Amino acid sequence: MIPVSLLYAGLLALLGVLLANQVLYVRLRPGKEPEWRADATLRTQANFVENVPLALLLLYLLEVGGIGTTAVHLLGASLLACRLLHAWGMSRYPGANYPRLIGAQGTFVIVSVMGVAAVYLYLIR
Repeated sequence: MIPVSLLYAGLLALLGVLLANQVLYVRLRPGKEPEWRADATLRTQANFVENVPLALLLLYLLEVGGIGTTAVHLLGASLLACRLLHAWGMSRYPGANYPRLIGAQGTFVIVSVMGVAAVYLYLIR
C-alpha cells in the first residue's frame, strides 16, 4: 500500500524546486528586481527547507502510526496551503503581510499539532 503522505511529499518537493529556481532567477537578474525581492526569495526558500522536512517526517510517521487517511489529507493539504501562502506573501509584498503571516504561523501550528499527536500516539500504545 502506498502511503497518502507520499502525495504531499511529492507536491511539496515540486514546490521546493520552484522556490529554489526562484532564488536562482533572482540572482541571475541583479538590478532588474525590486531591492527587497532577492532577500525575500532567499528567505522563503530557506524557511521552506527549515520546516517542511520535519513536517513531512511527522506526517509519514503519524500515518504509519494509524491516524487515518482523512487526517493525513487534512494535515498534508493544510501544510501545502500554508507553504503556498507563505511563498505568495513573501514574493508579492515587501515586509509583513497577512499571507506570509498565515503561512508561517499556520505551518508552526500544523507541526505543533503533529508533534502533540505523535507523542500521544506513542504514549497510548
